[in-house]
Amino acid sequence: MNETHYANGITAQNLRAILELWEQMVPEIEETMQTIIEINDKLFDKESDSFGWCHLYELPVKDHINFNFPVLLQQDQMVAWRKQITESPGKIIALPDVAKQVDDHFETRDSLTEEEIEALRPFLHDYCAYFYSIQYSLLCLLYHGCFLNELIDRVRSGNDEALFDAIRIDPTIIGCQTVSDRISKARRLRDDVFLDKLRKTQSGVTAKLKQANFQQMRLILRILSEAGATRLSNDQLYRLFVEELKLYTANSAGGGVEKSLRKFANTYMKQYATT
Repeated sequence: MNETHYANGITAQNLRAILELWEQMVPEIEETMQTIIEINDKLFDKESDSFGWCHLYELPVKDHINFNFPVLLQQDQMVAWRKQITESPGKIIALPDVAKQVDDHFETRDSLTEEEIEALRPFLHDYCAYFYSIQYSLLCLLYHGCFLNELIDRVRSGNDEALFDAIRIDPTIIGCQTVSDRISKARRLRDDVFLDKLRKTQSGVTAKLKQANFQQMRLILRILSEAGATRLSNDQLYRLFVEELKLYTANSAGGGVEKSLRKFANTYMKQYATT
């Protein structure tokens, strides 16, 4: 039986590889965050220990992602990896292979010399800011099917719910000029409805949004949207999420599964394409 192509040559096997890569990345991200905490005193002195990253959320997603790594990586190496990704079907299929190349690169390279470590020091703020902002933006993708940058863009258009969603993911986002201006306006006008909702954001992301399978489904729909898919049929949704990726169970009678998948896809499969 021929494999189903869901968008621009992307098959369920391709998507499965992306999910496996993400499952590998999650503990690595957590380990990196813990390592930064443990060696914080070695990285920064008292004068350089305070810095933020919320300004990066004001950038378009494409500009945010295309970060260069002075000293650690040569520009031509970054260009080569990005080219592999952008020239692959859906601009995503090569990602697992490129991720392995990146791992191999750092595993085989020599340890940094004292001179290289000192050369890195001026860029440590940028590195850490990029790491944290990308991590939280990826969480936003899993929870809401879009990047934090896109939530901020909706805030500019007057969407207060996007503001509350963004703060629940990364409270430092209050430092964004767009968010700060909206909160200041609410304070100035004594908008108690808005301010009450703002206070409730301290409860964080709801348990429903944190459900692992739904996170992966949002990620898949975003990948397919980026690859040019605008809509999957009910049969395609069922085959992809129930039969092939097994992220949704077929235990509802009377067509409940198809209806639920259709609603989910209509909610998260929107035109957010950035590349």
